[in-house]
Amino acid sequence: MKRKLILALIAMTLVMSGCGKDTSAPDEGNSVFEKIDQSEGSNQEAGDTAGQNANTDAAGSADANTGGADGANQTSAETDDYTEQIKSEIAALASDSLTDELVAVNKLYDKYAEMTANASNQAEMNCLCQWETLVWEDEVTSLLDRLKEKDSDFYNNIYSEYENWLKYVPSMAEKMTYVYEGGSIYPTMYSYNEAMRFKREAYDLASTLADVTGDVAFSFPDNSPCGYYGDYAGDSYLLITEGMEGGSYAIKIHLDNSKELIGYGSTEDAPESEYISFVSDDGSVEGRIDCFALGASFYASVSDGAVVNTNETYEFSFKY
Repeated sequence: MKRKLILALIAMTLVMSGCGKDTSAPDEGNSVFEKIDQSEGSNQEAGDTAGQNANTDAAGSADANTGGADGANQTSAETDDYTEQIKSEIAALASDSLTDELVAVNKLYDKYAEMTANASNQAEMNCLCQWETLVWEDEVTSLLDRLKEKDSDFYNNIYSEYENWLKYVPSMAEKMTYVYEGGSIYPTMYSYNEAMRFKREAYDLASTLADVTGDVAFSFPDNSPCGYYGDYAGDSYLLITEGMEGGSYAIKIHLDNSKELIGYGSTEDAPESEYISFVSDDGSVEGRIDCFALGASFYASVSDGAVVNTNETYEFSFKY
């Protein structure tokens, strides 16, 4: 619920993005500075010249003391660096109880997510969101280090797979941010989806480390159907991301790099499990999505046959 409130706050912010996430130049037609016709008001300019010249020396001194307008206009969101602070905080949270550790890291993540949500504008949000990702990225590093210490041979296999997975994190985050493409909020939501990929990796590594250390009490402190299902290097995948209302989801089903369904879903209680009911945006396809620990499936109950067939099930192995 807290995350959904944060997402709602972010979505309400409409200021253009910044902090290097979106380097495209602003549209001149939307400039907040009104262009002045130089041919008009020239007499007024002449009358103002003496006063402007009188202030020149004082202005020059002010620039010398402040480092100029560019330096003065930088916000703390652009200049504050939390790299070492987060590294130290993550190190302090390491615990023999990996479940307790993940609970604590979630709270630390919430602290930086709230800092992002409380920013004064979208540009600052797009700067601050990077620290949310770093929280889970540092937790992944911490878990990998402990796996290496406990079982170096086992670690080598895990780290090789991790390096391969790491190369696909940007493409997974990009695919999962399709809802916000072209909007000023895009960098913030991209960073969120990137952070959640590292969170999922941290959960998987914690589970592996629990097996190595004999932590039989280990369990995931939370579970969400949101994620990237399918082979991250393949052409078929299922994307589930949070909607703005509780129990709602934005869903994309991509098949064989040529067919795609985009729609929405909501949670439903089945007798033996919880599933997501799906409806495509154009209403031509309906069905249900079942999520498991290692994957998901989509069953099409109604379809026009253009993308999927009625009464067929499509499997998506692995969850990232």
